[in-house]
Amino acid sequence: MSRARFLEVGQEKLGRRGFLAGLTLVGASALVACSSGGGSASSSSDNSAATAAAKVSSGLNAQAKAVQSVSTAASGGQSSGGTTVKMTDQNTFDPATVTISKGGTVTWQNASSTVHSATFDPSKAVNKADVQLPSGVQPFDSGLLQPGQSWSHTFSDAGTYKYTCIPHETLGMHGTVVVQ
Repeated sequence: MSRARFLEVGQEKLGRRGFLAGLTLVGASALVACSSGGGSASSSSDNSAATAAAKVSSGLNAQAKAVQSVSTAASGGQSSGGTTVKMTDQNTFDPATVTISKGGTVTWQNASSTVHSATFDPSKAVNKADVQLPSGVQPFDSGLLQPGQSWSHTFSDAGTYKYTCIPHETLGMHGTVVVQ
């Protein structure tokens, strides 16, 4: 199972083409490693194959990051449909600020090992200034999200929304959604 680790790129999953390209490269690298091992399929071949797999994984990771950067740059850092914000073990929202179009959806994904929230309700915040909503918008809240859980909200009103994670507000876990 440890050889399947190249399927993951950071916390993102590779698309079908990236997976097939990686699988092809790992297979070819393993064949080369076995054939150059002096006729013996000893641990040196296994190490060569593992090294090849690690190099492929590293290359695919860089490729995926480049594609993500190009995608973000092409959209001007905005999302017309939706975007994902990860809640991290470092008690941060990643990214901390997102810009979406009116009617767009943001999904918060708890990618950490502890509970988090995305709270847009000033009455629940220790410091009311940590949560700000555009005029006329009713407060809302994800509730506590367990590790691995996600929650989505569609933003129908333009403006700047400042929010916090209630369990980690005092640690500085704050985010902003700009709706245009």
